[in-house]
Amino acid sequence: MATVGSTGATDDLAERVLDAGAELLARYGLTRWSMDDVVELAGVGRTSLYRRFSSRDELVYGVLGRELRSVIAAVAEAAASRYSLEDKVVEGAMAALAAVDGSIVERLIRSDPGTVLPFLTTEAGPLLMLARQLLVDEAAALGARIAPEEALQWAELAARLGLSFILTRDTVFPYEDPAAARRTLHRVLGPILAPLVVTHSLESTH
Repeated sequence: MATVGSTGATDDLAERVLDAGAELLARYGLTRWSMDDVVELAGVGRTSLYRRFSSRDELVYGVLGRELRSVIAAVAEAAASRYSLEDKVVEGAMAALAAVDGSIVERLIRSDPGTVLPFLTTEAGPLLMLARQLLVDEAAALGARIAPEEALQWAELAARLGLSFILTRDTVFPYEDPAAARRTLHRVLGPILAPLVVTHSLESTH
C-alpha cells in the first residue's frame, strides 16, 4: 500500500482524493459511501482515482496514514520544544493524546466500531509499520542516540500504546487533566528512560 508508506509522497490529485475520502469517512463512517462518491466529491476521473488507490480499503488506509503522519508531526513539534529526553517524551505523548481528540479515527471508533476495528486490530499492520518508522525518523531528527534495533523496539511499544488509547478510553490514566497526566507520565516514564538519559550523557562527553 504505497499511500501508507513512510515517505508520505503524494501529488495534488491524490491529496484531493484523500481529502474527499476523509470527508466521506467523517460524514458516513466506513460503509455508507463508494468510490463513485469519491470521484464526484474530489472531481476526478475514475481512471485517475484507481491509478492512485486501487480499492476503497487502500484509500481508507491512505486517509488514516495521512492522519497518522499529522499526529507524529505534532508529537515531533512538541518534543522539539523541550530539552531533556524525559520532557521530550512526555510532551510528545501529551501532543499525541490531544491529536486523537476529534480525529477521524476516533469518530469512526464511536460511530462505526464494528467496521473500523479490523483496520486497527487484525489488519493494523500497515499503520503500525508506518507509525514505527515515522517515530524512528523523528527521534533521529531530534538527535536521539540509540541503536537502530532498539529504536524500532521503542517505537513499536509507543505505537501499540497509542493504539490502545485510540481503541478505548476506559482507563485510570488521567488524560482529561493535563497537569495530572504530565505528573503521571513523569512518574511512570522517568525510571524507564533513566538508562537512556545516562547513555546520552556519556555519549555527549566524547
